[in-house]
Amino acid sequence: MPKRLFVVLSGFLAFFAAGAAFADLQGAYRGVDAAEGMRLVLSGSGGRLSGEVTKPGGAGATFTADRLESGAEAKASWNGRNAWFIFTEEPLGVSMVVIPLGPNDVGIVAETEAMLFVREGVVQPPRPARYVPPPAGPGGTIDPRAFIESYSFWPSTNVAYGYGMVRGRYRTLIRMHPVVMTDILWKLCRANNASSALADALRGQEVTCNDVLRAFGRMVRPGASIEPFNRFRKDVEAQKAALVEAIVCSVDYRRNSPTCKRAGARVAKAAVSLETVKSVLARY
Repeated sequence: MPKRLFVVLSGFLAFFAAGAAFADLQGAYRGVDAAEGMRLVLSGSGGRLSGEVTKPGGAGATFTADRLESGAEAKASWNGRNAWFIFTEEPLGVSMVVIPLGPNDVGIVAETEAMLFVREGVVQPPRPARYVPPPAGPGGTIDPRAFIESYSFWPSTNVAYGYGMVRGRYRTLIRMHPVVMTDILWKLCRANNASSALADALRGQEVTCNDVLRAFGRMVRPGASIEPFNRFRKDVEAQKAALVEAIVCSVDYRRNSPTCKRAGARVAKAAVSLETVKSVLARY
């Protein structure tokens, strides 16, 4: 899979990528994936931007955003309540993260929305080679490689379905890659249908969903440094590549290549490692 394409489209992968001082966000954009049918317009100069995001039915929000080194952020009304909007410049457009605000303007991280917009007129690159659409419900099985390369594109509910469709021995292999497991748990902990999948994913990780959501809440807190989250996303991608390699080697037992020998050594080391989701979160 071309890594750059995955970086461009992955649900949260590029949402907090670092950029130059006062990233150039001005322009008109169309929504893709979860934001399909939406339109975003940003304009202005200096340290402020005026913006409007419109939903397919015509509703949406207008706002004034403060420009940051990595993008911009604003407080506005979204779906009838206040929210933080975080915008980041991307290779093909702008990412938008919406964090609803509760009492005392505390972010409700479990209800975070992530959307990607590309500049109008830009052709969207293809999805990863093994991408599969999100499963519509529970049951059945899924290619574990396809799940790993696709879940970042899916809503949390569908990730719960997909994780439950991965056969047991491959779920064990996923749990032995705790950075990826942390990323998956962030999705599962935001799903409303993840009881059995969530119990399996949490096993041995020394965390609860509240721990996971609080940790990510610190990483995406409005006005906080994006550097920890940016490091986390890069580490997720690196470990995903190693995990997919291990899955490929485990599927074909006859392979005895140097690549599979290295993958086997990594898995053997992970099997006796004490690293868990708890220790991963402590690094960020």
